[in-house]
Amino acid sequence: MILFAGLCAAQPAAAAGKPVYQWVSANEYYFILPAPLDLRLPGNGDKEIVHPWGAGFRAVGDGAFSKTAALQFQSFRVENPATGRSTVYLFDLLLGMEYMAPKTQGRPLRFTASAAADLGMSDITLYAAPVISAGLLYAAGEYAETPAGLTFGIFYRPIDIDLDNAGNGAKGVMKPAFGVRLGYIFEGFWSAKEK
Repeated sequence: MILFAGLCAAQPAAAAGKPVYQWVSANEYYFILPAPLDLRLPGNGDKEIVHPWGAGFRAVGDGAFSKTAALQFQSFRVENPATGRSTVYLFDLLLGMEYMAPKTQGRPLRFTASAAADLGMSDITLYAAPVISAGLLYAAGEYAETPAGLTFGIFYRPIDIDLDNAGNGAKGVMKPAFGVRLGYIFEGFWSAKEK
């Protein structure tokens, strides 16, 4: 009985001494706006200009340099004698690092830059490509613990992506391309705890 009472008394003291570890994060929801992309169809030598559009969800860190990860979806229409009218869908997982300029009082505009590995899938094609981006965050809350506000960014994929199916089984090659992203970062659900 005395031992049980001693254990009960020791538990609050042990709990009070534990350090609090917490990842403070924000979440960005964004749209990929249509921008021209060259699609080569090696089977007949044609070149199509397509305009992918899409949407995504991204985890945003709260430091100057932080990890970032995103899930995104893109789609574009192809109209060609080899493919007929078809729609190509791209599903991407992006993993990388992001730099965000520190908060400055009275200046809500913050510069951002990131580099990520794009691991994607289109129909039966698996692909991997580097993606670099730069943009601006218009911070909505100057004193917010995590970033929040409107974002605008330009991203670039510097390598070709071979597609096994660009419509009706025809092979295709997506050439290096720029893209435009518009989104909004919401404050994270978690906040730092006071000890």
